Amino acid sequence: MYLGPFYFDTKELFLILAAILIAVAMFFGWSLWWFDKRALLTLVILILLTKGLLPAIHNEAFFILAVVSVFLTLYLPIFQVVLFYFISFLFFRLFKVI
Repeated sequence: MYLGPFYFDTKELFLILAAILIAVAMFFGWSLWWFDKRALLTLVILILLTKGLLPAIHNEAFFILAVVSVFLTLYLPIFQVVLFYFISFLFFRLFKVI
């Protein structure tokens, strides 16, 4: 489904649902055991934007990048995680991995 310049598939619908659930958890003050809710919401929105803008990327390598980025939010500040995400994404695109 195209919505402007974005293409949404079933995987992107899962990311939209995750973003909505994290926003609801932030609104009601529910705890997400070890994770920072704002960092997760920021990362989910960045993943959704990059996945929506580039529909032809390979899902396996992108999934590994997303999972590693999510688990890095346990240990690193969000700026470093976002920097890691964009640099890794750039190198993956440069080396034609995704």
